[in-house]
Amino acid sequence: LQLRSPVDLRSLMPDLSEKQRTLDVFILHRLLLEKCLGIREEAVKQESYITYVRGRQEAISAVRDRRAQVAFLLNPTGLDQLRDIALEGSVMPQKSTDFYPKLLSGLTVYALD
Repeated sequence: LQLRSPVDLRSLMPDLSEKQRTLDVFILHRLLLEKCLGIREEAVKQESYITYVRGRQEAISAVRDRRAQVAFLLNPTGLDQLRDIALEGSVMPQKSTDFYPKLLSGLTVYALD
């Protein structure tokens, strides 16, 4: 999907910053999921009507196999965009910061003797 030009995103999403309004993930969540489909933030958190997948092929297969009615493929959010959103004190929508591959976590100990 592509928004028609000119679309006044400021009037459609007045509570979001300019940086937030430029990201596909906010347009999907606020305009399509909330305003068009009536899927509220709580339903998104509970994954009541939606499922998140990482790969394009998995999303396409879900629609082809009738496990899903529609799939939305988004441009990835860049680290610089994520940093800008964080620095302005804003938050990203649910599941939009699911990075893959996952960083290793845990405790590393090195003897310094």
